[in-house]
Amino acid sequence: MQQYAMTVHFWGIRGTLPVPGEKTVRYGGNTSCVTLALAGKHFFIFDAGTGIKELSNYLMKNNVFPLQAKIFISHPHYDHINGLPFFVPLFIKGNQFEILGTNQGDKTIEDLISRPMDGVYLPFTIKEFAAELSFRNLSEETFFIDDIQVSTLLLNHPGRCLGFRLQYQGKVFCYVTDNELPRENSPHYTVSQVERLIDFVKDSDLLIIDATYTDEEYPKKAGWGHSSVSPVVDLADKAKVKLLCLFHHDPEQYDADIDAKVKQANALLQDRHSSTRCIAPAEGEELLL
Repeated sequence: MQQYAMTVHFWGIRGTLPVPGEKTVRYGGNTSCVTLALAGKHFFIFDAGTGIKELSNYLMKNNVFPLQAKIFISHPHYDHINGLPFFVPLFIKGNQFEILGTNQGDKTIEDLISRPMDGVYLPFTIKEFAAELSFRNLSEETFFIDDIQVSTLLLNHPGRCLGFRLQYQGKVFCYVTDNELPRENSPHYTVSQVERLIDFVKDSDLLIIDATYTDEEYPKKAGWGHSSVSPVVDLADKAKVKLLCLFHHDPEQYDADIDAKVKQANALLQDRHSSTRCIAPAEGEELLL
């Protein structure tokens, strides 16, 4: 029986706000949340948008407790943290969680997670979590969790936003959401910025990356901190990414629109004779590496 080093599961694939309804049933309407399980050894959660409630439902239904996990927060915009108060395992004694993310000015990751749960915006505070909870502030760095190498990179997005690269048993997983790749004719385009990102995701087995807009939509959204299909394809091809996952879709895009982005991306890759494959994972989809 084949053993897989990494199991990736998508619980929310949208950006900005949830999009329920019949036009989003195939890809799902929840905001960002992805999990990475490493050979039954470690469990990592990337972002805590509304998709984390689907993860919560799964864990509760399957009684996956006691649970130890690390929650990596790319940045504290609402669509990446607003599901966290509804993640039921945080209320269960015996579970252990470490929340890792970058500071915003003088506000630590603990401040950023705690303040929206101050008893004003929600009927409870973070003190009511029964699980053991700790926090770690990250910058651009590389560190190890046992034999897992974790690297971070500051992305091109309003505020401070981190991308994550994990290497384990010869496999590389990259999570790079909320990042803008400006067009080459843009005054904001710099070769060094693109080259840094190419180096960061180079040779990854799986790259989950912001592809919020179509190429046609992007000019009206330039400077908002998100990318469109063509520069993402260019990046993935140059970095020799094996599987490119389009992620963080605009709320005004429905299932058919995401289909069109995937079709365009694969056509561009085919024109380049690229070895990179491209998909747009759906909510609930699992990938094995």
